Amino acid sequence: MKSFLPNNIKDENRKIIFDILLQYPELAKVEITEKTAMSFVTVSKIVGFFEQIGLLTATGESREGSGGLGRKRTVYRFNANSYVTIGIQTIGKRTTALLVNLYGQIIDQQAIDTPIPFYSGQFESVFEDIVARMRGKAEKLGSVILGVGIGVDGAINIRKRTIRIMTHDNLEEDYAYEPLLARLKERVQLPILLENDVNASIIAEFRGLESTEEAPNDLILISAGEGVGAGIILNKELHRGYNASAGELEYMCFDPEYRKKKSSVGWLESKLGLETLLRTYDLTNEREREACADYVSRHLALVIANMISILDIDRIIISGKTVALFPELVQSRTAAYVQQYTEWTPTITVSDAAHQTAVGAASLILQQEMIQVLST
Repeated sequence: MKSFLPNNIKDENRKIIFDILLQYPELAKVEITEKTAMSFVTVSKIVGFFEQIGLLTATGESREGSGGLGRKRTVYRFNANSYVTIGIQTIGKRTTALLVNLYGQIIDQQAIDTPIPFYSGQFESVFEDIVARMRGKAEKLGSVILGVGIGVDGAINIRKRTIRIMTHDNLEEDYAYEPLLARLKERVQLPILLENDVNASIIAEFRGLESTEEAPNDLILISAGEGVGAGIILNKELHRGYNASAGELEYMCFDPEYRKKKSSVGWLESKLGLETLLRTYDLTNEREREACADYVSRHLALVIANMISILDIDRIIISGKTVALFPELVQSRTAAYVQQYTEWTPTITVSDAAHQTAVGAASLILQQEMIQVLST
């Protein structure tokens, strides 16, 4: 996924070498030159800059020139922990925080069970404590924290600058998020980015697929659990839509008589929400487990069939607490129902990765802030 658009050739060249070093963590200047169209002088300047800001360190090792000829080449090692970001996910009453390095690896984590919601003023002290802990870990590693990415289970409207959160009794309320972020930023003196939890998750999933031979251009992630939502990547870019509300599946409806009320959840969430399923089915009973899995699969298949008929996407990931009740059964049956409805056979897989919202939020703030680092 393209992490940013460079402003000039210098930034573009730095970005190219940065990406090469992510793939090849130990290289000499000549080896970097051989992998680019840049001159040795340009590469030397960028390597010197990367040494200055801590991205590269001379290892003290050297390599012979090509075929054993020429001067020895000094080898440089990429410092994956030189810059890190904090990713935080708040889903239900659990807040999970991760310290993530340049490879997207988790180097520290903390989980807190708290009834304090993200939009409450009381969350500020919880947030400050989390950042303080992560700062302590970063200092021990000699890392620079670039910023904090927060993934929340709410609908973000970037035009209105609001986030819609489920509060109580299935009531939804819009909060202006800029004042919230300003107060958090003042507390910790770090850049902060806010993203929908499923959008953040699909970023993490996509980064994982990028390193494989199956790396897609387009991807859909559908999550069903305490809420229902989707993340959409088109042409390797996160698709947010006009109001940044693309993927708000809770309002998807296949009942022409349905009417949304202020105190009710959306139609699809009323069908696939975890609480509804646990009230409806006795999952200790094998027959009811089977019926529940089939029910979930039919509804997921309807969603997938409609989304891929519009977007023509072949790769779909399903996740969330609802799917986790019976992942293999739901995966196979959902695929069968999609084929029944459309005669298409897209690739449907189940995600079992943990903390993807926090990992994705950390990746997003990293993409944003590395622009500044590489443009210094």
